[in-house]
Amino acid sequence: MKRIVIIILLISISTFAQVKEIKKTFHPNGKTKSEGEYLNEKRNGFYREYYPNGKLWKEWNYVNDLEEGISIWYFEDGKLSMEWHYQNGKLEGESKWYYETGELWAEPFYRNNLQDGFTKTYYKSGPIQGIWSYANGELNGLSKIFFEKGGVEVERNYVDGKMNGITKVYYKYGALALEANYKDDLLHGISYLYYPDGQIKVIDTYVNGQVVKRIKYDYGSKIKKVEEKFTEYHYNGALKSKLNFKEQKKNGVNVFYSDNGIIESILNYKGDLLDSTCTFFHSNGCVSQIVNYSLGRLNGIRKTFNENGSLVLEENYFLGELYGYSKKYFDNGNLKSLLNYKQNKIDGTLRSFYENGSRLSEENFKDDLLNGISKWYYEDGTLMEFFNYKNNLLDGEIFSYYPNGELKRIAEYSNGTLIKETKY
Repeated sequence: MKRIVIIILLISISTFAQVKEIKKTFHPNGKTKSEGEYLNEKRNGFYREYYPNGKLWKEWNYVNDLEEGISIWYFEDGKLSMEWHYQNGKLEGESKWYYETGELWAEPFYRNNLQDGFTKTYYKSGPIQGIWSYANGELNGLSKIFFEKGGVEVERNYVDGKMNGITKVYYKYGALALEANYKDDLLHGISYLYYPDGQIKVIDTYVNGQVVKRIKYDYGSKIKKVEEKFTEYHYNGALKSKLNFKEQKKNGVNVFYSDNGIIESILNYKGDLLDSTCTFFHSNGCVSQIVNYSLGRLNGIRKTFNENGSLVLEENYFLGELYGYSKKYFDNGNLKSLLNYKQNKIDGTLRSFYENGSRLSEENFKDDLLNGISKWYYEDGTLMEFFNYKNNLLDGEIFSYYPNGELKRIAEYSNGTLIKETKY
């Protein structure tokens, strides 16, 4: 008898611990946003979400906080939107998506929560629109798009979600209209455009998405017209670029524009390398830089301008390296600094100036390191600091002065370490 009482008590305790409760959340207008069955703070049973107007949006079934079975989504007017199939919290098997008007739109297939195998799409009128091949959530292999009245319209090959290999486009009666090669979603290689009877109309050569050569044939003619100059446009119709090629490489003047019509750059090329004078522009149309190149390397003077058109920097290059004088300017046109480079390293005296033109400092460099005497001045020309450097470290005596010229501090350094100092 005592044993029976204990068993009944344990069953009662277990039953009490597993009582389900309904939890709800609400939209700001007071209507239910979500509701669901919970067991021990985990979703178990039905779970629903609602539009702000109170109409059902989504419904699931949960087991131990994981989706299980069919989940159905609805458009706001109550029509079916999507059907999903879950196993242990993951999408598995065939799902269905619908147009807002109620017709079947797509049947994606899932394995382990990723699209896998064939996904089919349909026209509103019912015929199949496309068959898409997936593997591990990415388009892989051959996918096809069909005309509404039947017959293949497009064939595309994918590798890990990107078009790779040959894409074919067909006329409605089945003849090949276009054959194009892709590499990682970009046209690359030779593409063919055909007349309806199969004669070649255009042969395009692409390099990483850019057409570099076009051969055209008039219908019925074997005489070809070669084009190596191209004008491109942004999606909004604005001029994007004027390009020149020779033997599939950029050659001569190439001009580029932003999508609002402002010129961005005028670049000179030789064999796909920047060469001669190139000009870059700010977004307001003012020149930002005038740069000289030689076969892809900076060579000669490079000038940089602010958005108001004032020169702010002037540098000299030799075969890609800073070489010779470099000048910086204030916005008012006055010289800000003057220094000399040798093989990309500061070499010689760096002179800096206040905006009013007064001398600010004189520093000596060798191989990009401070070496020798450096002097700094107050704006009225009075000496402020006198330093000695060796390989970028303070070395020897240094002197600091008050604006009235009186001595402020004397210190002695050795390889960057302070030895002694006297302050006044």
